[in-house]
Amino acid sequence: MRKCMQKGEVNTFFRFMGLMGDRLPVYLGAILVSTLGDAGRRIANSYLIKNIVTAAQDRNTDNVLLPVLENFVVFVVCLLLWRFGIIRYNIEGRKGAGKVEKLVFSKAMRLPMSYYENNHSSDFMSRLIFDTQKASDIYTSRLRRLLAAIISTIVYLIPMFYFSWELTLCMIGISLLVFAVDSFFAKPLKKAGSRLSDKNKIMLEKLTSILSGMELIKIFPVGAKLTAEYETTGREYFQIQKSTNRLSAGLESLNQMFDLIGALAFLGLGIWFVSQGRVSLGALTALYSLYGTFRNAFLEIGQYLPQMMNCIANAEKIFAFIDMDEEPEQWEQESAQDSCHDSMTDTKDEIMLSVRNVSFSYDCAGDSGRKVLEQFSMEVKKGSYVAVVGESGCGKSTLAKLLLGFYPVESGSMSIGGKEYQNFTLKGIRQQIAYVPQEPYLYEVSIAQNIAYGRCGASREEVVLAAKAANAHEFIIRLPDGYDTVLGERGNTLSGGERQRIAIARAIIRDAPVMILDEATSALDNESESLVQEAVKKLRGDRTILMIAHRPSTIAAADVVIRVGV
Repeated sequence: MRKCMQKGEVNTFFRFMGLMGDRLPVYLGAILVSTLGDAGRRIANSYLIKNIVTAAQDRNTDNVLLPVLENFVVFVVCLLLWRFGIIRYNIEGRKGAGKVEKLVFSKAMRLPMSYYENNHSSDFMSRLIFDTQKASDIYTSRLRRLLAAIISTIVYLIPMFYFSWELTLCMIGISLLVFAVDSFFAKPLKKAGSRLSDKNKIMLEKLTSILSGMELIKIFPVGAKLTAEYETTGREYFQIQKSTNRLSAGLESLNQMFDLIGALAFLGLGIWFVSQGRVSLGALTALYSLYGTFRNAFLEIGQYLPQMMNCIANAEKIFAFIDMDEEPEQWEQESAQDSCHDSMTDTKDEIMLSVRNVSFSYDCAGDSGRKVLEQFSMEVKKGSYVAVVGESGCGKSTLAKLLLGFYPVESGSMSIGGKEYQNFTLKGIRQQIAYVPQEPYLYEVSIAQNIAYGRCGASREEVVLAAKAANAHEFIIRLPDGYDTVLGERGNTLSGGERQRIAIARAIIRDAPVMILDEATSALDNESESLVQEAVKKLRGDRTILMIAHRPSTIAAADVVIRVGV
């Protein structure tokens, strides 16, 4: 098997098997036990046939009962071993598949924000759903079938050589020829599997784009265009799938043809060997009963190896995803003088946030080299309400991302509560900040749960207090189920102002010393903006508030205005 795979594919295979950890020996042991049990009962059956045919040919049944009973006992024991091994294998295989899914999902949680900003969500969905399922077939079916075929082939050869080594060698030669032909299908099937994965990713991308912009689909002509693109990609996927099915069908047809040729060759050679007195009729009958299973097992090696290569192609894509750079615990090394811990410095300094000579640019296509922020500095006092303003694209939202630790600064430094950012972990930085984005995401759960997501273990009383502070309590209790009202996808059953106030309540319950609101009122009507502004004003003094804004009314409510991009 190893010679049929390239070095990279072999490394991928062994790495993928290593994901099973300490359960791998149990998994492989279960395959071995089930395979030996299955092979053992077939061998016991062949000996039973030999004894019966020999007794019938010799017209002597005096000594046939004991061998028949012995073979029957061996058959039952092997059957039990096979069943036990299959059950254990299925359990371990499913556990392995679940571990791969968990690994891919947990990896997605550790990727930096740059991955999600530069890649479509379908990329992750394709890895989690399509590639993970296909690669996990190695655990749940492909490897067992391939190993069972290899082990069974070796085990069957032992009694076959005992019955007639000459006839067995002839049949091995025919089987090797069949295997060589089957091996030619391995590379095309692997290539087809990789192309299917790529097309599946594109289909998911088109589909999620359609679902996310359903309002635009219904109103603008873009709907027909996106639908046509999705259908085109679907047809391409279908063509690749059809090509893959043709390869599989061709492989299966060749195996069926060789199966017939092998049976005819065996019968022809068997008759000649019997006529020459090289093998008895009983031994030939037993050999024939074994050769059928041996031939099938040998053909399955050629059939399952290409399928294994197909799964390895998906495993390669999973590892490409897993090997992506993760978001570190810290963007910078801790200084030699300060130890890293996540509490703020106990200082009498009135400065909560300090940004000193910070420069930053996104390292992405079309924007490389352009500084979004250049030598930017600001100081924000504790308990103040600051409006961050500037032209579109000047770096206001980028400043928020840097403060949240989504990206490292290229030069300059930042501190929070008198402590430098490099002496916090990223988790520690984010514990100090509550964030309200321009378009808050609400989950398809109850309103109470959406608010409580701001802090683990929050009680219902705390949820209600946070909602009241955010001016959300009044509209919530008017809903049919109050705080237990389950929202639609992304909270689309609420108005923009209502969604924004729930997001503010979620930020309030976090009880962080700093709150950042990114254009929180930009898309609201005057009444909703007034309610949001009132909620923010209630927090003055208790929290340091940064409001990224462009509305004059929002800016006028601030204690201090900081301009970005000047």
